[in-house]
Amino acid sequence: MSSNDRTRWLARSLAAERERAEAHLWRGMEQLGLRRDDGWSIVEFTRESAGATELVLRPLHLRLPSPPVLECVVGIVEDSATIQIECRKPDFEGRD
Repeated sequence: MSSNDRTRWLARSLAAERERAEAHLWRGMEQLGLRRDDGWSIVEFTRESAGATELVLRPLHLRLPSPPVLECVVGIVEDSATIQIECRKPDFEGRD
């Protein structure tokens, strides 16, 4: 696989996993009563972490506090060029 092909594959994979993470986060938010119609949205930011670049998705409301531990993280592991997703919410421990 050429470098350009690999880059395109990673970009498509990252976009798909980001979309999956966002859908999972909205489901978790709905379960907790955090609805778009009430002003809730999802904020995204990136961070560097131990050999990976991570895209973090969390709930955001302009006037209300966000619940702790409710987030999805999509990471690109640099050494293996793999993409991982981990979603957490307050009422269970585990991964999706």
